[in-house]
Amino acid sequence: MRLATPPRLPNLGSVWHSFAEKAARVRPLHSMLNRRYKRSFDVASGRLRIFHGIYPDFASAIGDIPVGRLEGHDNEASVLRLADARLRIYPFDYPIMFWLQKLLPGCRLLFDLGGGVGISYFGYRKFLQYPATMTWLVDELPVAATMGARIASQESAEALRFTTSLEELPRADILLAAGSLQLIEKPFELLGSVPNLPPHVLINKVPLRDLPAAVTLHNTGAAFCAYHLFNRAQFVAGFRAFGYELKDEWATPDLSAHIPYFPEHSIRAYSGFYFSK
Repeated sequence: MRLATPPRLPNLGSVWHSFAEKAARVRPLHSMLNRRYKRSFDVASGRLRIFHGIYPDFASAIGDIPVGRLEGHDNEASVLRLADARLRIYPFDYPIMFWLQKLLPGCRLLFDLGGGVGISYFGYRKFLQYPATMTWLVDELPVAATMGARIASQESAEALRFTTSLEELPRADILLAAGSLQLIEKPFELLGSVPNLPPHVLINKVPLRDLPAAVTLHNTGAAFCAYHLFNRAQFVAGFRAFGYELKDEWATPDLSAHIPYFPEHSIRAYSGFYFSK
């Protein structure tokens, strides 16, 4: 005799979450539920990737960081949180590796904007052949640059160097920005300050949507930071204004941003681009 399969009990956490998201559509409940979530958001720590709220600009989001918690990425806790990522690659890395395989043979200098401790350099070198004469230059905040240089020395990565300025960007053949542009308050003004941008630009892991641009607050588990939610059309137009042509774009479904009680602002999949002059 075949035994009946016992009914599966609902996940009460997910049931509450679904109910709360629907209830938040009622305006008085939205504010109450959002305040309740903010209290838990403020104290959460560990290996997290959570978001709160919609803000008009970076200053407003930064002003909502709880007192006593770390702000930004220029601290050891934030750098260490991502350092292990250099030991493996993820599905969202493959489009970048596809284009690097084509572009690297003619590359003398790759400028990695916000590349941590050399996360992409170490992850990709297991699958790509780097030219013997190429330099992979990571532009980072001081704490990450110092730690990255130490790791590069320990792992005999002679081609990997670190800087804290854009001084060498005009000499680069490739600009790589993998998950960094949304953390820069005025990324297009920053790039526009460079007299001669590289002929090739590879962008990955950026949160884009068709709504007007906005800012959210990101708790990484180690620190808090303001975080752009770019408007897609404006983002692409920003690079076209620098003289670039859009050659390729892709979605990264394995990377998303859920903003509780702001479902219309949540992003199901981040985006990547290849621009070329």
